[in-house]
Amino acid sequence: MSLRSALLKCFEDEPNRIFSIQDLCSAVQKYYAFTDFQRELDPKHPQPRYEHQIRSRINKLKGEHIGERIINRLDRDQYKLV
Repeated sequence: MSLRSALLKCFEDEPNRIFSIQDLCSAVQKYYAFTDFQRELDPKHPQPRYEHQIRSRINKLKGEHIGERIINRLDRDQYKLV
């Protein structure tokens, strides 16, 4: 399963939940296995590379329809199906 598909599955499983990036990092691991490279700390930022990848992917998914609902950014680091 791709990271994109895993993220969509997280929102489908809990459609009323407000997710932070940290929540998504935890939830996505049920469907997607991070590689060793993704788990390494980014040299420019003190965080694993997968956090940046999830943040980037979720920004690309904003506004995309999941059934009749869309992923929306509610506030800084808060995403939900609306």
